[in-house]
Amino acid sequence: MLKEEDKMNNPFKKKTSRCKINTFFNKYPYMIIILAAILILLLKIYGDYFHSYFRELLPFSYSKFKGIIDWMLSIPIIVITAHYIKKYFATSRNKLITEEKYDSVINNIKEVVFQTDKNGLWTFLNPAWTEVTGFGVEECLGTSFIDFVYPEDREKNRALFQPLIEGKKDYCRHEIRYINKETEFCWVEVFARLILDDKGNIIGTAGTLMDVTIRKEMEYQLRDRERILKGVSKATAILLRTMELDDGLNQVLQVLGKATKADRSYIFQNHVHPISKKLIVSHKYEWCNQDIEPQADNPDLQEICYYSLGIMRWYDTLSSGKEVKGFVRDFPDGERLMLEPQGVKTLAIVPIFVDNSFWGFLGFDDCTHNREWTNSEVALLNTAAASIGGAIKRSQDEKQIQILLKNDFKQTVQNLQNLVFKCRRTPENEFYFTLFEGRLADKLGLTTERVYERKLISVLKDKTNKVKHHFVSAFEGNICNFELEYDDKIYYTSLSPIYHNNEVVEIVGSATDITNLKAAEEKVRYMAYYDTLTGLPNRAFFREQLGYLISHANRNNTSIAILFLDLDRFKVINDTLDHMAGDELLKETANRLKRVVNDDDMVVRMGGDEFIVVFPEVEEGNITRLVQKIIEVFKDAFNIKEHEIFASTSIGISLFPDDGRDMDSLIKNAETAMYRAKDNGRNNYQFYTEDMNRKALERLGMENSLRRALEKNELFMVYQPRISLETGKIIGAEALLRWKHTKLGLISPGEFIPIAEEIGTIHSIGKWALETVCKQAKKWNDLLQAELKVSVNISAIQFQKDDLVEIIKNALEAAQLKPNLLELEITENTIMQKTERTLKIIKELKAIGVEISIDDFGTGFSSLSYIKEFDSDNLKIDKSFIDDIGSGSSNESIIGAIISMAHSMKMTVVAEGVETNQQLEFLRSIDCDEVQGYFFSKPILPSEFMSLLATEL
Repeated sequence: MLKEEDKMNNPFKKKTSRCKINTFFNKYPYMIIILAAILILLLKIYGDYFHSYFRELLPFSYSKFKGIIDWMLSIPIIVITAHYIKKYFATSRNKLITEEKYDSVINNIKEVVFQTDKNGLWTFLNPAWTEVTGFGVEECLGTSFIDFVYPEDREKNRALFQPLIEGKKDYCRHEIRYINKETEFCWVEVFARLILDDKGNIIGTAGTLMDVTIRKEMEYQLRDRERILKGVSKATAILLRTMELDDGLNQVLQVLGKATKADRSYIFQNHVHPISKKLIVSHKYEWCNQDIEPQADNPDLQEICYYSLGIMRWYDTLSSGKEVKGFVRDFPDGERLMLEPQGVKTLAIVPIFVDNSFWGFLGFDDCTHNREWTNSEVALLNTAAASIGGAIKRSQDEKQIQILLKNDFKQTVQNLQNLVFKCRRTPENEFYFTLFEGRLADKLGLTTERVYERKLISVLKDKTNKVKHHFVSAFEGNICNFELEYDDKIYYTSLSPIYHNNEVVEIVGSATDITNLKAAEEKVRYMAYYDTLTGLPNRAFFREQLGYLISHANRNNTSIAILFLDLDRFKVINDTLDHMAGDELLKETANRLKRVVNDDDMVVRMGGDEFIVVFPEVEEGNITRLVQKIIEVFKDAFNIKEHEIFASTSIGISLFPDDGRDMDSLIKNAETAMYRAKDNGRNNYQFYTEDMNRKALERLGMENSLRRALEKNELFMVYQPRISLETGKIIGAEALLRWKHTKLGLISPGEFIPIAEEIGTIHSIGKWALETVCKQAKKWNDLLQAELKVSVNISAIQFQKDDLVEIIKNALEAAQLKPNLLELEITENTIMQKTERTLKIIKELKAIGVEISIDDFGTGFSSLSYIKEFDSDNLKIDKSFIDDIGSGSSNESIIGAIISMAHSMKMTVVAEGVETNQQLEFLRSIDCDEVQGYFFSKPILPSEFMSLLATEL
C-alpha cells in the first residue's frame, strides 16, 4: 500500500542523497575534472602550509605523500578520458549502425529515392530505379532526369517543376510518365523538394518516385469503360429512332468511334458472289478521324473472299460468335498484307448476327498507337453489334412488308413475323382498319376478320389519344415512326401514306415487337449510369445531372448543397470480415441514405465507400438539419452476416455558388471538407472553407514526411508506468509512440496514427515499435533482475495483417523476451468484428504466451460477456469514465460494476488517466487492480523510466 505521507503527492519513495550525487555525476561527468583542478590549485596555493603540516603527521617522507597525491589526482582524469573515449566509440558504432540501417532501408524500399544537382543531373538513385524503369543506376548517374521523362510529357513536367524552382512552392507532387525499357513507359508519382545550402542557395532536388502504373491503368480502364457504355447506349437509341438504316448506321459508327477513341470504325457485310457463288465480304459503312485516310472507296476492300485473301481465320472465329483482336504485328502473314497498307496497328472486330446468321462484322482500327482492347470493352462492342443486327433485321422486315403490300399479297403477308395493317379515314375524320395480318396479329388476337372496319379507338382504346396525331400526320402525306406500348409490350410502328391521283387514300403500317431490344437498351443505359451493387446513380450520371442542376440554379438564383460522404474505417470492416460483407454494408448504407432524402434530392455512389448526396434549391438554414438526419441513420447497428457492425460517416459540405461555380470545384471542395471531418475525429461534418486547401496541402506534406519518418529516426517510444494499487510499486508500463518532426516538432499521435493507417505505413511502423519495445523490456528486466510487463497498442489494421503473429514471434525471439511479459492492447471496436479470423489470431497469440488487453473499454458498444469470448487477460477502463469521478455522475457506479464483473471473469482491471488523489482513493476503494496516469508520471523516455525504477530498489 502507499505510505500516508505520499498520498497527496508522488507515491514513489524520495530519492536519497546518494542517488542524487550519482545522478549528478552521471549527467555531468566533467565536474570530476573541475573538482580535481580545484584541489590541485588549493595544493599549489597552500603548498607550504600543507608541507609543514603533513611533515609532522606522516610516518613516511613527504615525497612519497606527494606521489600518492599525484596518483590520486590522475585517476579522475584517466576515468573521464576513458569515459569520453568509450562514448566516442559508442557514438561512432551507433552512427555506423544507423547508416547501415539507413542504407538497408533505402536499398530495399519499393519507391525510387533520388537526388539531382542544380542542373537536374542525377547524383543518387537507389536500386528501385532499375525495378521501375529497367535502366541501371550506374548508367544513369550524371545524366539529366528530363531524358527519362516520356517525350510527350517533358514540357508538362517542366511546367510542373517551375513553381518549385522559382520558390513559389515548398514541394512538387504530380503524376507523370517515365520511359521504361520494356513497356515503353510507366506512370510514376513524383515528390520533390529543393536542397538548399547554408546560405539558402539551390544546390539540387531530392525526393521519391512511386510506380503507380497499375493504378493509372485501372483508372483509364474504368474511364474507358464508362465512356464506351455511354456510346453504346447512345448508339442503341439512334438505331431505335432511325427511319433510314444507312444514315443510322453512319451515325452509330461515329458515336462508337469517338466513344472508343478508335481511329477508324466500320461495318463489313457478307454476301454471295453473283458468279462464283462463293461467300465474300465487302466494306459497307465507315467513320474515321480527320487525320486518318478513309478506306470506303478502297477497291481492295470490296468483294473480299475470306479464303483467297488469307483471312479464313476471321470467318471461323467471327461466325462462332467470338472476336478478333490484337496487334497487327502478331497476325498471320496474309492478314498483315491486307491491314498494314491501311496503317492499322491494332484492331478489334466483333460479329454481327441477323436472325442467328453471321451477317458481317463491326470493326475498330487504331493507326496511331498500339492499343490493347480489354475483355470488358469487347463485351460492350458485342452489345453494340447485337443492336446493329436488330436494326438490320427490322429494316429488312419493313422492306419486305413494303414490297408485299405494294402487290397486296394477303396470303404472303399472313406469314410475316411482324404485324402489317391498313387504315382508311371516314369523312368525319375517324380512322378504321381494313387489314390486320401477320404472325404478330395472330398473337394479339387481332386478325382482319376481327378488326375489319373497326375504328381506331375500338382497337387501341385508351392508347388512342397517344398515337392519333401520328395517323393524322400520315394522312397528310408524312411517314411516321413511333413506339407504342400495348398489352405490356413495346412495338416499333411505322406509317406510310398510299396515294391515288395525288391524294392519300389510305395508310399502310407495320409493327415490330422491340420489347427485348428496349430491355437491352435499358440494361446498357443502366450499366452506364447506375452502380450495379447499390442501384444508386454512379459518377457518370452524377456529373451529367449536376451540370443541369447548376444551370437551373444559375437561372433561378438558388443554392445547391453537395455532401461528400465517406464511411469511417470501412477498410478495417472489409478486411476483418470479407469483401462480401463489405458489399452488404455498402448496399445497406445506400438503402438508409435513400430513406432520409426526398424525391428531388439525389444520392450517388462515387466508388468504393464514397457517396454524394445533392440537395438542390436548399436553404442554408436547413442544411445542418439535413446533415444531422444522415448522421443519425448510422447510429443503429448494421446486421451483416450475423454480425452487428457499428459504422459511422464523415461528411464534407460545399455550397453552390459560394464554394465553386463548376462541378469539379464543388466536388473537390466537398471532398476536402470531408477529410477535415475525418481529421476532427470522424463521425461529424464540416463545411468547406478556403483555409482547408492549405490544411490539405499540410496533410499531404505530413503524409510524405510520415513515409520517411522511420528511416530518418524521427519516431521514438515513451513509457507510462502502471502501478499496482496493492503494493504501490511499478509493475509495468504502456509503450506509446511519438513522432518528432524535424521542422514541426512533436506531432500528436491522434494526428499522425490515423494517417499512417490510411496510407499503409502503420504496418512497418508497428513492426518497428514491437521490436523496439521488446528489446527495451528485456534490457530493463536484465538490469533489474525483475519481470516488468510492457504493453503495446495494436492498430485494428495491423490486427488484420496475415503475418502479425509471425512478426510478434520474431520480435520476442530477437529480444529473447518471455512472451508473458508482452501485453497487446487492442481496442474494443477491433474485437467487435467477431470473426473466425479474429478468434484464430487471438488464440495463436495466447498459445505462445502473449497477454491480451482490451483498451479504451466503454467507448464502444460491446459487453463484458462478449469480450470474455476472446479470453482477454486485462481490461482498461477508458479515461472518459475516470474524469467524472467525484462529479456525482453515474459513471462511478458503472466503474464499480465493470470492475466487479471483470473480476468475476478473472480479468485484471487497469484504470487509465488517473490525475487526482480523489480518483486514486475511489479506485482503491472499489478494488481496482492497477492504475496509470499523470498523477504518477507522464509518459517518459527509457532513461527517465530507468531512473524511476531505480528509486524503488
